[in-house]
Amino acid sequence: MSRRWADVAELVATQGLKGRLTVRPVRGLPFLLSEGLRVHFVPPTIDGPREAKVKEATHAGGHDWLVAFSGVKNLDVAEKLVGSHVIVERADLPEGFEEGASYATERIVGFEVEDETKGYVGEIVEVREMPTQYLIVVETEEGEQVLIPFVEDFIVDIDEAEGVIYMDLPAGLVDMSESEEE
Repeated sequence: MSRRWADVAELVATQGLKGRLTVRPVRGLPFLLSEGLRVHFVPPTIDGPREAKVKEATHAGGHDWLVAFSGVKNLDVAEKLVGSHVIVERADLPEGFEEGASYATERIVGFEVEDETKGYVGEIVEVREMPTQYLIVVETEEGEQVLIPFVEDFIVDIDEAEGVIYMDLPAGLVDMSESEEE
């Protein structure tokens, strides 16, 4: 049985007083929101809208888009939605919309992961798709496997030519100590 909903974007910031939001596609997907498309916001907020229609979408540069939603008429309403994800019924999306994302994640198997603070973490041996993000499975030099969320907040740069992903991982996410110090 296939899943009914697809997580396609995250609301990352407000833009202006009229309730527009900066929207970023998730997991390597292309931007999939179009005028008239019905969307739902998760997790739901107590005071904010749970669903809306896309009124307008304009490219803001890079991966970001500025989107106006019906029912989001001012800054106060928009602020309640920042951090939410945008889900859409799969039937409303173009066929094969996820192919680009899966291709991108398959390409990084074998890449090395370097953390800005800790240095070399290991090699990516697998990419797992989770409901709201991808997890990369990184094998360390010691042969241990570490699960790391493959999210834009952690990614500093991807050097495809060298096969290295530079990340800024939160302290404690990856225990890199070679020996226990007391």
